Amino acid sequence: MNSGWTRAVIALLSLFVIMIFVGQVFFSSGVKLTTETALRYDYDEEIPFDGVYMRDEVPVYSTGTGVLSYEREDGSKVGKSSVIARRYRSENDVTYRRRIEELTRQLEVLAGAEKLIGTDNSQLEAISAQINESHSQIISSLLDGKYSDADDESSSLLEAMCKREITLKESYGYSAKKAELNSEISRLNALLSGEVYDITADGTGYFVSSLDGYEDKISFSDIDSMTEDFINEVVKNPARGSAQNSGSAVGKLVADYHWRAAAVIETENLFGVYVGSDATLRVGSDPQLLQAQIVSVTPCGKNKAIYVFECDKLTSSVVTGRTAKFKLLVNSYGGLRVSRKALRYDADGNRGVFIVRGGSLYFKKVNVVYWGEDYVICSQESGDDYLMLYDEIVTEGKDLYDGKVIG
Repeated sequence: MNSGWTRAVIALLSLFVIMIFVGQVFFSSGVKLTTETALRYDYDEEIPFDGVYMRDEVPVYSTGTGVLSYEREDGSKVGKSSVIARRYRSENDVTYRRRIEELTRQLEVLAGAEKLIGTDNSQLEAISAQINESHSQIISSLLDGKYSDADDESSSLLEAMCKREITLKESYGYSAKKAELNSEISRLNALLSGEVYDITADGTGYFVSSLDGYEDKISFSDIDSMTEDFINEVVKNPARGSAQNSGSAVGKLVADYHWRAAAVIETENLFGVYVGSDATLRVGSDPQLLQAQIVSVTPCGKNKAIYVFECDKLTSSVVTGRTAKFKLLVNSYGGLRVSRKALRYDADGNRGVFIVRGGSLYFKKVNVVYWGEDYVICSQESGDDYLMLYDEIVTEGKDLYDGKVIG
C-alpha cells in the first residue's frame, strides 16, 4: 500500500513538474524578444565616376646636374621668382643644408626670446596662451598627417617656452647655447662640397612637382576636345608622358585655383541635371566635400554624356594627379537607423516599431526618409508618440501589442 501510494505521489509530482515546464515554455515564447538601440546614422547617396582634370599648367625647367631638393609642397602657392627647388652637389649636401637651416631657426628663436631680458612679467599670460595654442596645433597637425605644419609650429612653441623662461627669470640669456649652435653651423658649412643652385618660378601659381605629359593637351578651356575616347584613354593611362620628368622639367605651375573635370557618365544617373546645376563632389578618399558647377553636358552615345564640372577650390588631392575617382553627392540622409524587420503597423495603419521601456512594450511611430537593403533611416521627430534616440527597438518577438508587460 505504501509502495502504491508512493508511486502515485511521484507520478503526480512528475506531472506537475511537466506542466510547469510546458507552461513556462508556452508563456515565455510570447515575450522572448530581440532588441537593438536606436542610434544616429548618416548616409550619403553618391554616384561614382572617373574624371580627367582640366587645368592651365606651365612646366618649370632647369638645366644642370646634381641632387634636386624641393622647397615647396605640392599645391602650395608660389610667387614669381620664388625658390621652388634647389640643386645640390650631393645627398650629403642636402642633409647638411637642412641641418644648417634648422640650427639657424633655433638661433633666431633664442635671439627673439632674449629681447625680453629685463622686462616684467606682464606678458606671461599671453606667452602661456601661446604655448597652449602651439601645443594644440602640433597635436592637431600630427593627427591630420600634416607633419610639415607640425614641424613649423614647433619653432613657435620653442620660442614661447624660451620667452617664458626669460620672463620668469629662470634664464638670463642663451649665450652658451648660441655659441654651441654657431660652432655646429660653421662645422657643417665646412663640409659642404659646393654652391647651391636655386630654381625659381617664372610666374605665379600653384606648384606641382610632377608632370604627366598632358600639360599642353588638356587646358582649362579645352571642353570641345573632350571626347569619350580621349577621356577613356587618359583614365586608362594618366601618365603617358611621365618620362618628361627625367629631363630638364622639375615640375609645373598651375596657373589658377579654378579647375575643371571631364567625365563620361550615364545620363540616367543624372536625370534632371543640366548646365548650370550645382554639384557636390568628393575626390578619392578625401573627406572634404567640394562645391562645383556643371558647365557643359555633351551627349556622346546612347544614354551617355560628357559632363564637365568646374570648381574654384584647389586642394592637394586635386593638383597631384591627372585623373581621380570622384563621387557625386546626390542626396544626404540623416536620422535614426532601424532594421527593416522591426517595422510594424498599428490598428490605424501607422508605420512604427515596438520599444521596450520600463518592462512594457510601447508602439512608436516612425517617419522613414530612406529605405536601405536591410535597414531604414527615420527622421528624428518631436513628441513622445515617435521613436526617440537610444530607444530599445524590438526587432524580433511574438504577440506584440502596445502596453504589454514583459517583465
